[in-house]
Amino acid sequence: MRSIKIEVFGLVQGVGFRPFVYSLAKNLELNGAVLNDSSGVKIELCGDGKNIDEFISKLKINLPPLARIDNIIISNSDKKYDDFNIISSQESYKFAPILPDFAICNECKSELKDPTNRRYNHPFINCTNCGPRFSLIKSLPYDRINTTMGKFNMCKQCQDEYKDPTNRRYHAQPVACKNCGPKLSYKSLDGKILANNKEALKRCIDDLKDGKIIAIKGVGGFHLVCDALNSEAVSFLKERKRRPHKPLAIMCKDLDMACDYAYINESEAKILNSNLKPIVLLKSKNNLPKSISSGVGSVGIFLPPTPLHIMLLDRLNSPIIATSANPSKEPILTNFDELASRLGSVCDYALDNDRDIVNPSDDSICFELLSKPIYIRTSRGLKPNITPLNLGLKDVPKGCFLALGSLMKNQFAIYKDGLIFSSPYIGDMGSLAVIKRFDELLESFKSIYGFEFDFIIGDAHPHFGFVNNFKDKEIYKVYHHHAHALSVMLENGLDCEVLALSFDGTGYGQDATIWGGEVLRCKDNEFKRVMHFDNFELIGADKGIKNIYYLAYAIAKKYNLNSPKIDAIVPQIQRSNLDKILQNRLNIVDTSSLGRIFDAFAAIVLTLPVITYDAQAPMMLEALYDENINAAYEFEIDGDVINYKNAFIGALNDPMKVAATAFINGISNLALKIAKMHSLPVVLCGGVWQNRALLKRTISEFRRHDIKYYLPINEPMNDSGIAMGQIYFGLNLLRYNTKI
Repeated sequence: MRSIKIEVFGLVQGVGFRPFVYSLAKNLELNGAVLNDSSGVKIELCGDGKNIDEFISKLKINLPPLARIDNIIISNSDKKYDDFNIISSQESYKFAPILPDFAICNECKSELKDPTNRRYNHPFINCTNCGPRFSLIKSLPYDRINTTMGKFNMCKQCQDEYKDPTNRRYHAQPVACKNCGPKLSYKSLDGKILANNKEALKRCIDDLKDGKIIAIKGVGGFHLVCDALNSEAVSFLKERKRRPHKPLAIMCKDLDMACDYAYINESEAKILNSNLKPIVLLKSKNNLPKSISSGVGSVGIFLPPTPLHIMLLDRLNSPIIATSANPSKEPILTNFDELASRLGSVCDYALDNDRDIVNPSDDSICFELLSKPIYIRTSRGLKPNITPLNLGLKDVPKGCFLALGSLMKNQFAIYKDGLIFSSPYIGDMGSLAVIKRFDELLESFKSIYGFEFDFIIGDAHPHFGFVNNFKDKEIYKVYHHHAHALSVMLENGLDCEVLALSFDGTGYGQDATIWGGEVLRCKDNEFKRVMHFDNFELIGADKGIKNIYYLAYAIAKKYNLNSPKIDAIVPQIQRSNLDKILQNRLNIVDTSSLGRIFDAFAAIVLTLPVITYDAQAPMMLEALYDENINAAYEFEIDGDVINYKNAFIGALNDPMKVAATAFINGISNLALKIAKMHSLPVVLCGGVWQNRALLKRTISEFRRHDIKYYLPINEPMNDSGIAMGQIYFGLNLLRYNTKI
C-alpha cells in the first residue's frame, strides 16, 4: 500500500480534469480525493503502488481535450482513504483561468446529428470539452450562476448530467437542452419576431437563398452572412458595409466543401478541423465571386464553430460569407438593439437568441507554414489565456504589472508571480468604442483576479495616452520595435543576445522619426539599432498611409526617378502641391518603414494610387509572387543604411510578376546577408513578416545556411504581440531590480 500527493499546475480547471481524475482512479481501484485550489488541482491517492505508477503515466498522456499540464509535483503522503471523491474548494477561483470559447467537439456534433439523441438539432449543444466560456462569464468562480446561463433553469435530465462525475457534461456550466436552454428568434430590424426556433432557422435559410443579408448571433457576437455563391448578394454586402476591396471570409460546412474553393494541404486541414476553428488563409481556386478575395490570391475559410452554424450550412449546402457585424474599426456587436441601431441599413434580418454575450470575441485568423499556424489575430479559441513564464529561471520574479500593448491591433497582458494573462484581440484604439471595450475588459480582469499593479508599461510613442489613466503608478515605456523583438524572445524563452529583423509599418523611434525597417541587437532591456532602411519623407502622416501614391512620389523624388509609371499614379494637379510640401517639409515626418516601402513599391507596380485597408498592397504583391521566377533586386548596404533604389528602378521597368517576385526575393536575400554579418540567433518580428511568400523563402534560406531563427509561437507577429514584449521588459525590471 502506498500514499502520495500530486499537485498539478496548468490549464486544469473548467476543462473536465477532476472527473477525468475521478474515472482514472476508479478504474485503477485507487482511493483518495481530487480538488481545485488557488493554483491548480490537488490529488491524494492511496492504493497499490503499480496502479499509482500507471495512474501517473496516464494522467500525463490521456488528458481531456482542453486541458494542459505545465508542471506536476509528486510527494509522499500518509493519508488513508476508503473511497475516491471529488471535493469542492472555496478558494479554487483565485487564479482559475478564464477559458476562451471553443468550437463544438466531435461528440457533441454526433449527438447534434443523431435523431435518437434528445439533443438532436439543439443549436446550443455543448459539453465540458467544447462550447462557450469567455463570452458568458461575468465573474469567478466559474459557476453557472456567474454566467449568462444563470437565468436558464436546468431540467432534471440536464441537472443529473451536470452532477454526474462520469458524464461528459459534469459541471459544464452552459449545459442545457431544447427544453431548458436558449431559444432562437428570427427578427426584422424593427424588432418584430417573425419566427422562433426551428421555424426561425428555416426562415433564415430561405432568405439566404433569396439573396438576403442576415445578421446571425454566434458565440462572440453577430456575423453578417450571405450566400457566398450569390455574386449580387456579396456585392450588396460589400457596398452596404462600405468595404469595397477588403477580402471576406467564407464558412464551409466541412472540409470537402472547403476543398472545392481552395487548395488545402494536410496541415491546413488539421488547423481547419481543430477545436479552435480559426479562419485559415488558403490559396484560392478562383471559383468564388471575384469580389470576395479582391485580387489577393487567397481566401479565408473556416468551418462551423457552433452547432447553429452546422445546422444552417447542412441545410443551405452552400458556403456563406461570415464577417464580423461591426461598424468600421469598432468591436463586434453582441446584442440585437445595438445591431438594429448601428447596422440596420446593412442587414435585412437577424437570427437572434436569448443567450446573452458578456465578452465579445472575434474569429481568430492564421495561415499555415511548416505545418504550424502563423497567427494574424488571436481571439476565439485562443484568448484569453494564462501561460507560465518560460525562461527557465530558478527563482520566478514576484510582482504584478500591466502591459498596455499598442495603439493598433491592441491586446493587453498582465504578469503576476510567474503567470502571464493575455487578453483577446481588442482592436485599433482610434475609436471611443474600442477604448471603452479596452477599459471594460481590463476592469473585468482586475475585479475577477484582484490584480493590484506595481507599475505600468506602455509604448514609447508620445501620443500613447493610455498611460495617463494610471497617474498613481510608476510608468515605463518601451520602444515599439524593441517590443516586437522582446515578444518573440519571451515566447521562445530566449535569455541571450539576439539580432532582430523588426520590420513593420509604423512605430516611434529613438530619434523621433517613424521606424519600421530596423535591424536591432537586443539583450535584456537594452538594444542597439545597427541598421535600418534608408529614410524617406512620409507626406501627410496618416493620410499618406492610405494615399500610397504620396509614398511612391516621395521615394521617386528621393532617388531622382522619372517614368510614365509615376505619371500614371500621381495626378498632374497633385505634383506641384506635393513638390511644395516636400520642399517646405509641411506635415512631413521621416520614416524607415519597410511596410510603407512595400506600399510605395506596390503603388508603382500595380498602378494602385490608393488603398482602402491595412496590408492591401503587400497582399496584392504576394498574389503575384512566382516561385519559378529566379529574380531578386539588390538591396545595397552602406554602413548602417539599407538602400532600395535598385528595387524601385525595377518597379519602373519590369513586368508585374517579375517585379513583385524580385522585390520579395530581394528582401529575403537581404535578411540572409544581414544574418551572416552577425553571429547571433535571428528574431523575425513585425507585421511585414506576415507576407507568407517572404517568410517562407527567408526561412528556407536560413535553414539552407544553418542560420538559427525564431518566430512567434502563439502570438501574432503584428502589433497584437507588442504587449508580450512589454511583459518581457517588465520581467527584466523585476529580475534585475532596476525599477525606479
